Amino acid sequence: MIRYIYIILILMNLILADDVVDNKIYYFPSGASLVSFNTLPDDATIDNIFSPIEDKIIAIITSGEISYNGSDANANNSWVGNLTELNNNSGYWVITSDATLINIEGMTNQSNGYYLLPGSNLISYPFENTQTLEEALPFYIYDNLSAIIGQDEAALINNNQVFGSLTHFEPNKGYWFLTTGILPFAYNNPIEGSSSWHGNNINTLEEEANNSYSQSTLQSVFFIEKAFYNGMEITNNDKLVVNCNNTIVGEKNWFGEMTDLIAMGNDGFGTTENYCEELQNISISINKDDTLEDMHIVGNSEWESNNISIISISNIELGDINLNGTINVTDIVIMIDHIIDNNLITNSHQLFLSDINTDGNINITDIVFILDSIIE
Repeated sequence: MIRYIYIILILMNLILADDVVDNKIYYFPSGASLVSFNTLPDDATIDNIFSPIEDKIIAIITSGEISYNGSDANANNSWVGNLTELNNNSGYWVITSDATLINIEGMTNQSNGYYLLPGSNLISYPFENTQTLEEALPFYIYDNLSAIIGQDEAALINNNQVFGSLTHFEPNKGYWFLTTGILPFAYNNPIEGSSSWHGNNINTLEEEANNSYSQSTLQSVFFIEKAFYNGMEITNNDKLVVNCNNTIVGEKNWFGEMTDLIAMGNDGFGTTENYCEELQNISISINKDDTLEDMHIVGNSEWESNNISIISISNIELGDINLNGTINVTDIVIMIDHIIDNNLITNSHQLFLSDINTDGNINITDIVFILDSIIE
């Protein structure tokens, strides 16, 4: 039944699709750019489209397919791999050796039908208008969609709410949809008056000038639910830095609950050497007065490509309730007083540090965990 619905959806969108001859100028900075192409020529082969800049292209990747530029090893400048041509519905990582521009001329196709499979789906955004996620996503997708990952930005979908720095879909960009089931899907059409991408048609994907790390095609997202420093919640714009192998692999300013801190992985394309590897533990620091201070991570700290984790961080270790840098009997006394309502803990950081097993309750079990820590 789902397949029949999908076929009907595709046919309707093909009938209603607005095919217009157009051209798009894409700007690719050095490194990896996550893009999509709603304007393509009749000959949409990679060799045809990228021939003007083939000396700058290292590889092009989509979900389950890749094409390497074989010009260094083959005098015929051939492409090597199972990805041979582009389409309007897929998203693509384009990896370049240097900043470059390309003009793509062809039919603009805003057909809008996708068939999402369980797991990670790299798809396009087909419209010329920017939309918020809430405007663009139909109601039926929320039950099967856990997260969306863009280029160094992500959104967590939880109880029909959206968290994270990814707040808008933008033209000519690609997005990973992380789904839990098979799902025919179409974006909502942009509402009248939404921001238009028309103008010079340049796809501005410039890297942040202040970034101290390179964009990777492999990303792992850590949504930070709570963050504390010296008895207080950290403040907006405090910079969080994520490391692997003593190398900065991501950073983001704290903007509140579920800030998405994205760690780049080693994708083998030269600029990400010493970046995170599968199942390696990350470390997180906070920038205070231009000094990086290590944070304790509560939750899953293992790096996995296209994975999302919900964690909390604190510069004080769980169990150190009086914030003095040592876990001892004093911390147990404070916890007992709280449990018997003799002297309730009201500080949010101390409450966080008291819930040792992170089950949402402060009770005798947490005291046992502190005792075990002291004995060790």
